[in-house]
Amino acid sequence: MTTGTSPKKQLFTHFAQIAKAMASPNRLELLEALAQGERSVEKLANATAMPIANTSHHLQVLREGGLVRSRKEGQQVIYRLSDNEIPQMLGCLRRVGERHLGIAF
Repeated sequence: MTTGTSPKKQLFTHFAQIAKAMASPNRLELLEALAQGERSVEKLANATAMPIANTSHHLQVLREGGLVRSRKEGQQVIYRLSDNEIPQMLGCLRRVGERHLGIAF
């Protein structure tokens, strides 16, 4: 952040970065899958029916947004949520969306 930027502006800037990382149905689906526990890129690709290359790209965007972390396990990259409150955040988004659309899953 630039010098002189208020803490509130810094926080809102970070919120916008998080929202940008989440601004994809595919990335939201990956976050939902990771809420069930850590998984490899291959398992996430299978769970979301996305090609591995697309899955890997979306995971990179989520990592840049600070929503996921990764680690190497042999040849595999294993991803997990970066914060225990992400599932609650997804739940809030789901409830707002369901109310807005007048549907429930």
